[in-house]
Amino acid sequence: MSTLRLLLALGLSASIAPSAWGFITTVHPSITLATLEYPPFCESKRPDGGALVSIVREAFAQEDIRVNVTVMPWQRVIALNHHSRFDGVIGIWRTDQKNMQLQPGNPVFQSLIGAYVVRGKAPLPLPMSWLPGRLAGTVAGYQYPESMLKLKMELDSTRDDETNLRKLQQQRIQLAITEKAVGDALIRSGKLPTRPQLAWGELVLGKEVISVGFAANPMQSFWRTAFNRGLWKLHQNGRYQQIAAAYQLQEFAMPPQQP
Repeated sequence: MSTLRLLLALGLSASIAPSAWGFITTVHPSITLATLEYPPFCESKRPDGGALVSIVREAFAQEDIRVNVTVMPWQRVIALNHHSRFDGVIGIWRTDQKNMQLQPGNPVFQSLIGAYVVRGKAPLPLPMSWLPGRLAGTVAGYQYPESMLKLKMELDSTRDDETNLRKLQQQRIQLAITEKAVGDALIRSGKLPTRPQLAWGELVLGKEVISVGFAANPMQSFWRTAFNRGLWKLHQNGRYQQIAAAYQLQEFAMPPQQP
C-alpha cells in the first residue's frame, strides 16, 4: 500500500501538519529511534537488535516504513530526547512517558521488576521485611515505581543492568533491583562470572509494560498509528509469538490490542 493510501485509510490527513505532508507524499518514510543496551529487549550485538527492536522493526515493515536505530547509554537517550534528536525511543516504561514527554505505542512486553541476590546470602523467596535498610543496586535514569522507592532501601546507582549484577557478585551491594527478563537473559548469555551464583528473589516489586514511545513532532500520530497497526498484524500472523519464543519471553508476552 502506498504511503498516501495508508494515510487516507488511517484517516490521518487532518492530524498531519502541513509541513510534514510534502515529506510523506514524496519520500519513502523512515523513522529514527533511539534505544539502549537492554537485553533481551535491545541488544546491539544481535543481528536483529533484540526482541523488542526486532518487533518494532517488523511492525513498521508491515506498513512499509524503514526504521533507523541508534544505540546509546540511557542517560544520553534522556538528554537527547529533550532536544528532539530522534522520532522516539524504544524500551520505555509507563513511568518514562510523562518525564520524557513521549506518546507510547501499544504494549509489546510486560516486565517484572524485582531483586536478584547471591544464592546463600539471602532467604528465598525474599520476604518484604528483609528489604528495609539493605544496600540495593539500581540503574541511573530508570524511573522505578514509586511503591518500590518507599521500601526504605539504601539505593546505589550504576550505569546499566550488567554492571549492577556484577556489583552484586562482588558483594558491593546486597541485592540488585532488576527486571526478571533482563537478569535471566544476562545470566544465560555467559557475560557474567558463573560464581557466585545469582538467584531471582521471587518477590515482584513492580510491573511495567514495555513499548516504543513517540516524540512530540508533526509525525507523531502517523508513527504511532502505523506502529500499532503493524504490531496487530504481527500478532495475527504469528510472528510476534515466534520472536517471543526465540528469546524465551513467552511469560512476558502481551495480548494483542486492536489499533
